[in-house]
Amino acid sequence: KIIFLFLSLMFLVQAVCSASVPTVRDFRYSILKASADENYLHMEIKLDSVNQKYNLQVNPDNNKQLLLTIFNTRLKNDNLKQIDLDGTIAQQISFQQKGNDIQAVISLPYNAGLADYKSHLLSQKRHLSGSVLTIDVKKMPNKPNNMSLSAVAGHTIVLDPGHGGSDSGAVGPDGIMEKTITLAVAQKVYNILVSNGAAVVMTRTTDKDVYAPNDSAAEELQARVNVAEFLKNTDIFISIHANSFTNPTANGTETFYYGPSYQGQQLASFVQSEMIQANGLADRGTSEANFYVLKHTSMPSILIELAFISNYNEESLLNSDTFQTLMAQAICRGINKYFQAE
Repeated sequence: KIIFLFLSLMFLVQAVCSASVPTVRDFRYSILKASADENYLHMEIKLDSVNQKYNLQVNPDNNKQLLLTIFNTRLKNDNLKQIDLDGTIAQQISFQQKGNDIQAVISLPYNAGLADYKSHLLSQKRHLSGSVLTIDVKKMPNKPNNMSLSAVAGHTIVLDPGHGGSDSGAVGPDGIMEKTITLAVAQKVYNILVSNGAAVVMTRTTDKDVYAPNDSAAEELQARVNVAEFLKNTDIFISIHANSFTNPTANGTETFYYGPSYQGQQLASFVQSEMIQANGLADRGTSEANFYVLKHTSMPSILIELAFISNYNEESLLNSDTFQTLMAQAICRGINKYFQAE
C-alpha cells in the first residue's frame, strides 16, 4: 500500500508539472498591405501563457532562415510541425521540440539580411487566456549593396565577428547573444565591401569557433590573427563586438586601436565618427587598447564596440535588422574614408 501510494503521488506530481508547462496552441498567417505597392507577412502564434520568453533572430547557420525560439514551451498540436506560407515573402514555417523549448524555422526565398522583421507579444482580451506572439516579415530592397564606396576597391580587408561557437560572448537581459549580433553585422559589412570591389575575408562565416570548441582564449584569438597574417597584403583588420557592463545603464558606441599604430588610430577615428552620426548613441570615442587581436596583427587594426548588449534598449537595437544595416553601412563609410585619406 505504501509503494502504491508513493507511485500514485509521483504520477500526480508529474501530471501537474506536465500540465503547468506552457503550450503553443495555434498558428495562422495572412498577407497584409504595408503600402499601396508593398505587402508584408503577418503571423500569429497563440500561447496559453503570458509574459512568455522568446527570441527571434537570423539563423547563424543559414542566412535564408529566421530562427524563433520559444522558451520552456511545448507543442499542443502536431499539425503545426510544418506549414506552407505565401512563397514570396516566406516559404514555410516548421516547428520542432528542442528539449524544453520550441524552435520554429521560417524559411525565406532570399537572404535574411533583406528581411525587415519584428515581433510583439500581445495579451489576449480578458475573457480569453494566454497571449499571441505576432511576427511581421517584409522583404526590403537591396539598399546596402547600392552604396558607392570607390576607395575600397582593390583593398584586402579581414573582418572578425567576435566570439562564436562555444563562446557566446556577452548575453543581454533578453538572452540575445553577442556572437549572433557580431556575425550578422559582419556579414552585412562583407556584402557592402565586396559589392564595391574589395577583397574581404571573414574569420568565421557561421556560428563556430575559429580554432576549436572550448579552446583557450590565446589559441582562439591567435587563430583569428592568423587569418589576416597568412593572407598576402592584408590592408586592415576589423574586429566587431558588442559591449557589456555590470551596470545596465552603461551605453554608447566606441572603437579601440593599438597605441603605437597611427594608421590604426586614423581608421578608428573615421569609423567611430560615421557610426555616431548614423546611430545617434552616446559617443564613447576612440581609445588605445592592448587587445590581443590589435596587438598581434601587423596591419592597421581596430576593435568596434557597436553598443551595450547589457543595456535593455541597446540590446533591442542590436537585435534589429534595421540597426544592424545602419551600423554596417556606417562602418563601410568609415573604411572608405580611411582609404581615401591614404
